[in-house]
Amino acid sequence: MTTPLIIVGAGGHARETAYAHLLGAPRASFLGFLDDHDTGSTPEGWPILGTIDTASSHRHAAFVIAINDPRTRRSVADRLARSGVSRWGSVVHPDVRVHDSVHRGVGCSILGGCQLTTNIRLGDHCILNRGCQVSHDCVIGSYCSLNPAACLAGSVTVGDGCEIGSACAIRQGTRVGRGCTLGLACAVVSDVSDDAVMVGNPARLLRSNIPW
Repeated sequence: MTTPLIIVGAGGHARETAYAHLLGAPRASFLGFLDDHDTGSTPEGWPILGTIDTASSHRHAAFVIAINDPRTRRSVADRLARSGVSRWGSVVHPDVRVHDSVHRGVGCSILGGCQLTTNIRLGDHCILNRGCQVSHDCVIGSYCSLNPAACLAGSVTVGDGCEIGSACAIRQGTRVGRGCTLGLACAVVSDVSDDAVMVGNPARLLRSNIPW
């Protein structure tokens, strides 16, 4: 029997993650959400089971954190681990094309329209939102978020905790340091240092993040 899934967070992205899961799995495989701010049920009628701190009462389930901000996601993963959670699930939309040479860490979600080609490594708790394109030999660190239609050319390396904006494009062979934020539709054509916030085409430094 498949381990039932609980999604942590109940916002829009979490509900899209539940939808992606249910397209390829029976309704009984999804138990509901944990969220510190919402109660009752979502607009779709899916149940909110309690706060994040109630995770320990669901030890039979596997968990996916569907909170887009990398720093918040890391903090929630630490909370869950301290409460005894050790079983992480994954969500992959059924239309996603992933080559057998792609390695995924625990707790990842990949939504509809994404394509991952060959020899790619994803760290733990990564989110690839709708329509992302990841080319050959890319390495993406843990807790990264790729927003809709982000595009990584071949041999790109992305450090832990990065958020890559919608329609952002990263040039082949480029390295993006940990903790970076790449803005909406920016074009990254050279290496990016740790904790940088980049915007524009070509991308330029706007400011620095709090260190990852």
